[in-house]
Amino acid sequence: MTRLRLPPLFFSVRLPTLLAIFWRRYISRAPILGVARKDPLSFIIFRLDAMGDVVLTTPLFRAIKAAHPGSRCTLVVQECYKPLLVTNPHIDEILTLPRIRPEWLPQRLKRLFSVVLLYWTRLRRRHFDFAISPRWDVDEHLATFLCVLTHAASRIGYGEKVSSAKRQINRGFDAAYNICLPPGPVRHEVLRNLGIAKALGAPELDGRLEIHLTERDRRRAAQFLATVPASTNLVAIGIGANSPGRRWPLKRYAAVLAQLSQQHDLRPVIVCSESEFGEALKLANLLERAPIILSGARLREVCAVLERCELFIGNDSGCAHLAAAMDCKVIVISRHPRDGDPNHFNSPMRFAPQCAHVRVLQPGHGLNDCREACRSLEPHCITKVSVDAVVAAARAMLNEPRSTISRPTQPWPDQAARSLLHSHSAEAIRRAVEAVHPGTAQPLAPG
Repeated sequence: MTRLRLPPLFFSVRLPTLLAIFWRRYISRAPILGVARKDPLSFIIFRLDAMGDVVLTTPLFRAIKAAHPGSRCTLVVQECYKPLLVTNPHIDEILTLPRIRPEWLPQRLKRLFSVVLLYWTRLRRRHFDFAISPRWDVDEHLATFLCVLTHAASRIGYGEKVSSAKRQINRGFDAAYNICLPPGPVRHEVLRNLGIAKALGAPELDGRLEIHLTERDRRRAAQFLATVPASTNLVAIGIGANSPGRRWPLKRYAAVLAQLSQQHDLRPVIVCSESEFGEALKLANLLERAPIILSGARLREVCAVLERCELFIGNDSGCAHLAAAMDCKVIVISRHPRDGDPNHFNSPMRFAPQCAHVRVLQPGHGLNDCREACRSLEPHCITKVSVDAVVAAARAMLNEPRSTISRPTQPWPDQAARSLLHSHSAEAIRRAVEAVHPGTAQPLAPG
């Protein structure tokens, strides 16, 4: 399987990055220098991977601002995740990858064209003090490529020797950085992200996840949940995952809810993407009580609903990290064996949700030849997690008091919210807010 993946990654990731390193070092005559100290400092962070990775990086943004007050932080992410971050007070500017339209182009070629276009249109005339790629393991998304192309006095990232896969696919990438961090011990990705902040001089490291909601987000959540009595416990069910092998069977979710309903007044809230709506309907047909289906809603509105939920039960997915950021109690059903490779990309030691109340349920051992990790494309090792185990964990969590963390609300007018999604800087956000006259708010169109 690895041999089949290496050639396209070589041509779409490794070769362009090595060419960029050569160009930066020998042709552009702008070698990697030590950081030019000035006030304020400017940082650009490339976080081009999945939603969970983005959420787990929010402590890094806060740590950089705490260590360097008055600095300017620019973030580059996929366009679909911008709404999660546009309200973050520690980010001054958000850039997103341009869309490449032709559907017939291979996905990796489209990504390469996209990052080149971003550099050419938004970055080639700009300079930063630090360019940062927080990704610890294999860079498949060209973050190192953009780090090299960007005019920065200093570049920081994790070295290529952190894993055997990275040594193969990202060989030669160490030359991109003048601050190249070692692998370090097995630890959570939040701590690895904060390792970047520590290298940048952050004295105190706080691992709390951070997603800021607006008043409009919470009003929309109230509309979604308007028919739910205050005495009813909302239980969110996250049925999605980026691969079928990470999805616990729907019938088992239905069995868990049936048993929990015998002792608790529950209303299920199925959270899924728009493409997973059909699966949500299948689960709804298995339930005795009609669920609320939250499919394809805006991400911050999903967070506002999760903030109202007593418990989240779901697959190892980005949605579980959203629930954790809202300090919802979280149960994740993982396919990764407890005796598997702790540094695997499915390992809960790296990617468990980060919150006060979390349980990760895993198979004790892999099935058949799944030793270091589950290798099946379909639900396999995950089926060893029983309904009884999930029910027991859920009952224990439902009886625990919930954390009383006070979450700030951004007091922005509703009409400004649409402008925020198209703003790229703190100054643009301020202008969008100031342009709105009080009392002109319009109702949010269904999303």
